[in-house]
Amino acid sequence: MRKKKIAVIGYGALGKILVRGIREKLADSYVLTGVLEKNPENAAELLSAEGCRCFTSLDELITDKPDYVVEIASKDAVRKYGCAILLTGTDFIITSVGALADDALYKDLYDTADRCGHKIHVTSGAIGGFDVMQTIRMMGGASASIRNRKAPASLNGAPYLEGRLLPETRKEEVFHGSAREAIAGFPNNVNVAVASAIASVGVDQMDVLIESEPGLTDNIHRVQVENESVTAIVEISSKPDKINPKSSVMTAWSVVALLHNLASPVQLF
Repeated sequence: MRKKKIAVIGYGALGKILVRGIREKLADSYVLTGVLEKNPENAAELLSAEGCRCFTSLDELITDKPDYVVEIASKDAVRKYGCAILLTGTDFIITSVGALADDALYKDLYDTADRCGHKIHVTSGAIGGFDVMQTIRMMGGASASIRNRKAPASLNGAPYLEGRLLPETRKEEVFHGSAREAIAGFPNNVNVAVASAIASVGVDQMDVLIESEPGLTDNIHRVQVENESVTAIVEISSKPDKINPKSSVMTAWSVVALLHNLASPVQLF
């Protein structure tokens, strides 16, 4: 069976983990063709050591005709490259799921994928349970909420805080609102809220609570989705990336798990 080709957009802290994961865990199923990185001078030597190329443009990336392109860079990368990638006949894997809170972008991506006969794969990132969330949604009458607990350093710098530093001596409820409002105010922190909302009740109906907790060493996400027949609670506690504390290493590994699932004769939902 032919190995599928993968190209990656982004080679930051999580991109490096993803590249290693693909090469170490998925070599029997995939060939990594290369990485598109906005600062190629910072990546070329490292990527050469990994045995793959450093692309400088999308045109260069698509010359290898990858089967999948993985975005692990930013919401801007989803906006800039998403539709163009689908139009080349390639499936698109998104990690910066917060971009999909933009209704116009979501519709453009959806319509393009539908028209081209290709797929957009939304990764689970630092959360899980999309299967049961979708099941409850299909049953009808669903409501959903997510509680995010993070250390102050993981939240500081978010636009919503307007330059205010969160206290290191006490807990604080930082935000309470919808997933659409949350991703606008915390664009690097709550992709999980948007992803869970897409899987369940939508970004305007997903209730989001963000709490700052000094001394917390993990990012903790607790999602609850329910209707009159079922209550599902998914809670994940994961270490933030040491280089980028606003992200979880689990995000990169969720892409590796997704790719493994896509290649397997047995599909897990």
